[in-house]
Amino acid sequence: MRRVLVALAAALAVMTAAGPAAAAPLPGEIVHTETVSMSDGTPITVGFTEWPVRALQSLDFTFEPAGGIDGRTGLVTTVSPSGDRRGLKGIVLQRRGDAIVLPRHPRAEQVWGLDVVSLPEEGTWRFEFAVERAGATSTGVLPVQAIAQPGPPLGVSWTIALLPWAPVVVLVAAGWARTRAIRRSAKPGWSG
Repeated sequence: MRRVLVALAAALAVMTAAGPAAAAPLPGEIVHTETVSMSDGTPITVGFTEWPVRALQSLDFTFEPAGGIDGRTGLVTTVSPSGDRRGLKGIVLQRRGDAIVLPRHPRAEQVWGLDVVSLPEEGTWRFEFAVERAGATSTGVLPVQAIAQPGPPLGVSWTIALLPWAPVVVLVAAGWARTRAIRRSAKPGWSG
């Protein structure tokens, strides 16, 4: 019992020590940036935590306009390679029409960001930006190439992942069939 308690205390100490390290600030995780020149001449820096961007691979995006985000509203419209202007449909954020209203990034509140997002198809995506400040709006566009997804196709991945569950399905089906046969052969009767 004492060994179990010591092991639990050690595991708790490791998790507690790893907690702040796991929540490291995002800027150190940015591996690539692109600068977009906006219509008013100011740049916006777009950061990526994975580069090159692969379809169906989760990554973080950061958006930092020159002069910071205070007093500004950022909008991004993600246009998929197939032309869908709501390319990132799975994101549950505030929207204005097709555009996503950019929130502060949860781990780097000095910039706007999308946390753990994946581009669902490969090809050239268009990120169309609009930054609003004091009644003026500046716009810019960034093409982002998403290459093929990492690993095997999804169908193959799911098949391999579910293969160990095949014996369980067989056992459940056999148990169900056996129980059904037993219930059919039992004569109804009053046991009371």
